[in-house]
Amino acid sequence: MTRTTYRGRVIKILAARGKPGHVRTFINDKPVSHAWQGTEQQAIEWFQQIIDKIENSGGAGMVAMLIPSQYTGPHWYEPGTVDINPNHHATQPGGICLCTLCVIDDLTGGKARYAPLQPDACRHCHQIADGHKNDYGVLRPHPYTEPTEQQRTGRQAA
Repeated sequence: MTRTTYRGRVIKILAARGKPGHVRTFINDKPVSHAWQGTEQQAIEWFQQIIDKIENSGGAGMVAMLIPSQYTGPHWYEPGTVDINPNHHATQPGGICLCTLCVIDDLTGGKARYAPLQPDACRHCHQIADGHKNDYGVLRPHPYTEPTEQQRTGRQAA
């Protein structure tokens, strides 16, 4: 097992059971592949390459326009530095996601379907303290958590 941190993301690589030459890959405790073909070192290099590409593409919200939209999930970003819209896509605090699921291209030049989050919205989802549902994320339930200063500042600026 290899566990490392790269640009704020926790990367974990495990040997795949019953599959020689394959590894299981995780980023921020979210499984990415149960049988990625290659060594642990190759998997870490792949993650570093993808994370660099995400950061060089403008980060959360901008990624979907430049690289495959599978990297819009919040697990690809450093925890506490992004907002999560109702479509479960990561955005810059106070920003919007520009993937085709979150943006409507109409005659006015494309307007955002989801507005920026309120400054006091939960750190992990778009809900506010009143009426926050702990089971919002079926796979990752969580209680209301105060937003980080970076999230609050970005939301207020928007």
